[in-house]
Amino acid sequence: MIIGPDLGFDPEAGRFSFNRGSYFDKKGMENNVALGITYTDDDLLVFIKNIYGVLLTRGMLGTFVYVADPVLREHLRPSSPQTTDPLMTEAH
Repeated sequence: MIIGPDLGFDPEAGRFSFNRGSYFDKKGMENNVALGITYTDDDLLVFIKNIYGVLLTRGMLGTFVYVADPVLREHLRPSSPQTTDPLMTEAH
């Protein structure tokens, strides 16, 4: 799974961040003017974290994850098992 540059981490605030310029799901950002609905960056951040959370729980024999944002990658590193050879690691 690839966590793209749409999701990042702000170490000063200690929270995830959303990069609208790297988010390309048109339906995900579609505002419903008739209902008066507009999506803020915080709204989309909740949506994106939910999407990635669901995808991360779908691996049956394990999941390989690449994180595009280097700051987010380092923030998540302690949560992932470290290996020297990912092809030789038994999936859990």
